[in-house]
Amino acid sequence: MKLQQEHSGDDVSSIFGTNSLPSLALAAAFSLTTQLITFSVNGELARAEDSPSAKILSACRVPPSAALGAIRKTSPESKKGYTFILAATRFKFTGDYDRAIEQIDQAIKLDPENPRFYAERGAARAANHQLSEAREDLDHAISLDASSSVAFLERGALYTNMSEFGRAIVDFGEAIKLYPGNARGYLLRGSAFLDMQEYDRAIEDIDQSIRLDPLCPAGFNARALAYELKGRRDLALADYDRAIELDPSPGNAFVFIRRASSYRGKRDYDRAIQDLGQALKLEPRNARALNGRCIVRSIAGAFDDALADCNDALQIRPRDALILDSRALSSLLKGALDDSLADYDAALRIDPRLAVSLYGRAIARRRKGDIPGSEADLAAAQAIRPNVSDYMARYGLN
Repeated sequence: MKLQQEHSGDDVSSIFGTNSLPSLALAAAFSLTTQLITFSVNGELARAEDSPSAKILSACRVPPSAALGAIRKTSPESKKGYTFILAATRFKFTGDYDRAIEQIDQAIKLDPENPRFYAERGAARAANHQLSEAREDLDHAISLDASSSVAFLERGALYTNMSEFGRAIVDFGEAIKLYPGNARGYLLRGSAFLDMQEYDRAIEDIDQSIRLDPLCPAGFNARALAYELKGRRDLALADYDRAIELDPSPGNAFVFIRRASSYRGKRDYDRAIQDLGQALKLEPRNARALNGRCIVRSIAGAFDDALADCNDALQIRPRDALILDSRALSSLLKGALDDSLADYDAALRIDPRLAVSLYGRAIARRRKGDIPGSEADLAAAQAIRPNVSDYMARYGLN
């Protein structure tokens, strides 16, 4: 396959089940609920009983119940509410956040005092680009239970996505204080430092996450990206290899997507595409998998196939700014500048603060000769996410 430079930002975010580059921290926090937290019908948290690190708040496993906050007596209404949370989780797996939110709304109607329900909806709304509403939900969840490390992690991730980095770091610190065995907290804070272009501090936190949780591929993928941004491709490759070793036999679409991100980091695009294809065999309407394959095929120069994947993803999620960004990027690499600009404009109408879209549009505008427009977009992108230029430079866009 013809090789292109690599797409910015999707490497780590796809570890956690999102697309493109919202925020590494938001992607990780979103996985708290969509991928890792599953409630049984009686309202108790389903636990991985054979987990060797049951007391660690991992980025790859179900959280310990103590990390979720105060133990509440489960009411009949709350028990019914958890059945809606389970239904919402299935929709989140495939990126159908609107239907997920509808399910969580039903849970909240049944038990409006349950802080976990608001945290669930906050994460879903954040993934659905409803940032103000997400913040309201997470604020309310914390007001109902200020002992939940998970809620602080989710709000910190949201702040990172909103470029409120100071508040994000405070929330991650509070989450770690509430639950010190917090591999996820260190990973999230490290990801925030990565966005802030503070790579040494990012690696320090991710190192601590790996020490606490050495069997979680997410930490190695995140550190690999940090090393790559620092120019240490040798160390990055070693971490990508370790992440792949830790995912030897994916049994579901989420793990295939996660392993695909590792192969992509290694620039082994054929295997990345194979894993994303396996994910789609299991879940044909998984918008994240389609979007991920669109990006990898774009990197490999298979533009027609890439655009077909993005179009299929948009059939499922027609107003998803991240998928529009991916299609814009594919068109940009193909040289179809007018198509690229149209999709970047559409993405930014939905999410005006999507840094990769601003940056991509800056490149497209420059190539079209619109230098003032390009410079304005570039400045806006860098103000929102300080390291966006480093990400895009890896992709050959600078």
